[in-house]
Order: sequence, then C-alpha cells, then structure tokens
Amino acid sequence: MLVRTEGIVLRTQRYGEADLIVTCLTSSSGIIKAFARGPRKTGSRFGSSLEPLTHARISLWGKEQSTPKITQSDIINSFHHLRENLKDFINMSKLIEILISLIPEGIPNKRLFSFFLNTMNFMGSSGEKVKDTLYLISQIRLLSLLGYAPRLNGCGKCGTKSLDFYPSLGTILCNKCAITPVVGKEPPLRVTVKVINFYSHSIRWPLYNSNRLKPPHKTISELSYILDKHLNYLLGKKLMSSEFLAYV
Repeated sequence: MLVRTEGIVLRTQRYGEADLIVTCLTSSSGIIKAFARGPRKTGSRFGSSLEPLTHARISLWGKEQSTPKITQSDIINSFHHLRENLKDFINMSKLIEILISLIPEGIPNKRLFSFFLNTMNFMGSSGEKVKDTLYLISQIRLLSLLGYAPRLNGCGKCGTKSLDFYPSLGTILCNKCAITPVVGKEPPLRVTVKVINFYSHSIRWPLYNSNRLKPPHKTISELSYILDKHLNYLLGKKLMSSEFLAYV
C-alpha cells in the first residue's frame, strides 16, 4: 500500500553501508520508523531530504504491521539553520528526545504535528537573545500537550498553595499531604513564586506571544532544573540532550 504524507525527520540510524532507518513525526500516522535504501550514497535521489529536522513530503510503501519503505521524499523546508546552529540543534534534539520517549509509534496526532512544525518555524525566525526562554516554553507546552506537565500551581492532592515540588510525583505538595508513605524521605525542590508565575504563563500563552515573557536568567535556570528532575523520574533516565546543553 502506498501512503503519501507530510513528515518531520526526527532522527536517523545507519543501516548497512548506505541505508537508513528514519524516525519521522508524520501528519497522518504520528511517529513512525521507515527504511530508506541508499540515501548515504553519492548522488542519491533522496539528496538531503532525510536530514534531521527536515520537513518533507514522504511516500511510503509497505504492508500494515511492517516497517514501511520510503520510496520518495521531497523537501518542503530543510530548516538547515536550526540544524547548523549547535545550540538550536541540541535544543530541538531535547524536544525530540522527550517526544520519542513519551509517545508510542503509530498513533495519529495532527495537533502534535502542527505544534512541532510551528515550533520549528518560530525558532527559525526568533532572535538568539530570547531562544533560551522560548525553548524552555516549548518544552513546557510539549509536556502539557502530551499530558505529562508537572503541577506547580498548588498542592496536587488538596490544592493548598505550597512551594515544595516532589519530582517523583510530578507535583507540588503541602506539608500535610507530603507526610505519606508514597513520598517517604524524598527531599522536595523549593520552587520560587517567580518560577511558578512564569510556568503558569508559559502553559497558557500561545507560543507566538511568548517572546513577550522576559524572565530573569535565574528563573530560567531554576525552572530548567526542575523540569529536568521531573523528566528524570518520568523517563527513568537522564536526557542526553540536557547533558550536552550544559556544555554549550
């Protein structure tokens, strides 16, 4: 069966001498893995259309329940500027790592596809000074869209205002609700009011309005740390991209 769809190349894996296993986020089928024959050969018909972060029209051939074969791929937008800027590439890789870790393959989600494509377009046109803030907001909104955003606005059990966040539970707890066997001896992370306010605005505001948010660097650093701890517990591992970002 031949399927034509739009896709964003998330990552590639070498297979044999010249082939690739390509992971894409598609508009029709969500995340898929597909086989591409010969894209690493000189003069391949695929050209650069299977490079990570490329938005392309993709033709897939294969039976259901089997790995499809990419027969054609035509670039809509290469997003080469995001790929060639190291910090942009690592930040986008972090969003991809979160996405692949939390979403099973083969589940259609047009809203997610639109979000990812809009994020890439927006980042490509944004100034360098605001990108740290915008990437953090994109991460928050992605987690919210996937249903895995931490709760930082009141105790997750009773709603009482508190500033103690428990990464293993993904929520703030008040002193009363924190005294449970589930929490045990886990030390909470103290969250500032500035972090909570910025986080709340990040979830509610559309991404294209988010460049109006200008939090201090300390707020960005504190919230990034909280989200990384939340993700470490959620995924059961550290994000490789987070470790790379620490050195950029």
